[in-house]
Amino acid sequence: MQDGSFDITTVDCDAENTDIILRRGINLGCVKLGKRRSQSDQARQLWEQNRPIFLPAMLAHALPQYVAEIARSKALYDAVINEAAVEDLLDSSPYVELLANRFQILSSRFDEADPQEIISVDFDVMDGDMVLMEDIWMRISWLSFHEEDASCRFRFSFGMENFDDVSEDPQRQLAAAELSQRIFPESAIVTEHASLRSILNDILKVSSFHFVERIIYFNAKNGGAQFHHDAEKGHLGVVYAQVSGETFWLALSREQLMDEITLFMSDADNVNALKADMNDDVAFQRFVRALKQNLSEVINDPANEEISVLLNESRRFFGQLVTRGYAYHLEAGDVILLPQATMDDCAWHSVFCVGDEAGEALSFAIKAA
Repeated sequence: MQDGSFDITTVDCDAENTDIILRRGINLGCVKLGKRRSQSDQARQLWEQNRPIFLPAMLAHALPQYVAEIARSKALYDAVINEAAVEDLLDSSPYVELLANRFQILSSRFDEADPQEIISVDFDVMDGDMVLMEDIWMRISWLSFHEEDASCRFRFSFGMENFDDVSEDPQRQLAAAELSQRIFPESAIVTEHASLRSILNDILKVSSFHFVERIIYFNAKNGGAQFHHDAEKGHLGVVYAQVSGETFWLALSREQLMDEITLFMSDADNVNALKADMNDDVAFQRFVRALKQNLSEVINDPANEEISVLLNESRRFFGQLVTRGYAYHLEAGDVILLPQATMDDCAWHSVFCVGDEAGEALSFAIKAA
């Protein structure tokens, strides 16, 4: 259980000053958002325990320096969801000037096998007329298939996604990171923030590090990310910064998540409610047996629909995690740090949009230099 640092409670939706936690048409109930306390003084201890570190208002003073850039990025997001030709936008001012002679648009493409993809734009990295690197890309995708969820992400990387080991080519990783910072210059709010880098230096215990495999999120009303982790080979963790809008989080270490699932399933009322949520007695009984045999294996299985129901659709499990102190409320300028060393040593998290605004967020992996 958390240390009770967060004054967030589940409440009756008829109460005043409440927020409905809704994602992809699933209403998990209402919460009352209260005081927010920094965990900077516990940062190293929490990181070593694979728990998230909440740093409210860490970047707030830097936001006014990038008002124009944040507004331009919101306009780019709006253009994307209104089906504008992204490659034409990038080939016009101010993006032509931002890309300068460093990045040259090679082509745009659409993967018909990926129904979440909107478009990918490929770039060459240039030195004058010389091509230094190829196949650096920006991939824009929807976060879900839900018709009323306009959440999307701009991801920067290279090679074949889910096939190439990007950790083996650090120079192209850095080139993809540079491309993200040219298209989204407000990335400097994170990358050039001295106090944040100082905290990271203290907890990572490395001499220097880079922000790689960057994603710019726009979490829209009825949207967000389902429970997951971000552990990837060669990465130490993730820094997530809220730039605009608000998000509601559930975040905890993998070990804590497994303990909470075990606690939840020990209550007969919870079990009956979950059975009703699944509405499939055979699948439910199979799920219960699998949990008893190997809970660790079940939560690592992305194809397991039953664990997804528990983690993402159960009101009672959601309420348990909020009540036991794993909820966070992020506003513009807030940061949350997520240890992601391995699949076993990582923080799991679930994200919801709060309010009507599609808020921008920066999510950057941390890699030792």
